[in-house]
Amino acid sequence: MAGAEPSFSDVHLQRTLLKLSDCEMGRKALVDYLGVGEGSVRTIIKRLSEQGLVRSSNRGHMLTSKGKKHADRILERLSKPFELDSFGFLPGRSCVVLVSDCPTKRNDWINMRDYAIKCGADGAMLLVNDGVLSFPGSQMRLEDYPRLKKALEVLLRPDTSIIIVSFSPYLSKAEDAALGIAQKLINT
Repeated sequence: MAGAEPSFSDVHLQRTLLKLSDCEMGRKALVDYLGVGEGSVRTIIKRLSEQGLVRSSNRGHMLTSKGKKHADRILERLSKPFELDSFGFLPGRSCVVLVSDCPTKRNDWINMRDYAIKCGADGAMLLVNDGVLSFPGSQMRLEDYPRLKKALEVLLRPDTSIIIVSFSPYLSKAEDAALGIAQKLINT
């Protein structure tokens, strides 16, 4: 007889690694940050510990040197997801942005929006950087939202090919979606 399906995904494992690259955290703080239950966080820590990426002490959980190298490899391709003020573009929603060098195909943006919803977010937008930030396949114009445009353009790095913006009433779900989309784009 098989056990219950885990209530977390690979996205939660990656979010844990990226968060622990900033600071050590206790289990309860990780529960709040990830938006999953305490049992899931115990299993996440156990899996990452078995891989030699995380170690635990009385003060909390932290990355090992192997874990730091792993997190650095992830961050070579994308930024950490972070909350951004949507300047009224998405009222009542937490807006999370992730900048990446992931290539994207013409039809990826629809699939990625659907994937964001599957992750529990309300949706996502992908902006492509072809010298100018634009919404692929959409009539929306970033110029119609000058404050958002200015905030996003500040984030551009020389290797940026895409900016992922996900949104949800729950910050953790918006972050899950942004990182999940980046993972899917990197792995395609």
